[in-house]
Amino acid sequence: MQVIKELPGLSAGDMAQKLGVSNGAVSQTLARLERKGVVRKEKDRSLKNRLTVDFTEPGRDAIERFEEEQASAMASFSEYLSGLTTEEHSAIGDFLSHLEEFVQRLE
Repeated sequence: MQVIKELPGLSAGDMAQKLGVSNGAVSQTLARLERKGVVRKEKDRSLKNRLTVDFTEPGRDAIERFEEEQASAMASFSEYLSGLTTEEHSAIGDFLSHLEEFVQRLE
């Protein structure tokens, strides 16, 4: 839904490329969102095989609510981080570095 909002008029195939997923995955997701009344799919009049997607009114409301909640969560997290001491920031940084190394070894 964020790709639809950020890049209006993008074709389903272009969405798949942008997201790094298959055309089928995008097609299934769009079909599910269309059944829920969140988006509407339209065939491009100039290119018969091209499909574009736009939000319905409930879809616009849903993405706006999501973005508001996301902004609120980020503000809360930022406030939390700003209250940490230098030592706490350092400990978190060290932990994340070790975690990154650990995850890389698993790959």
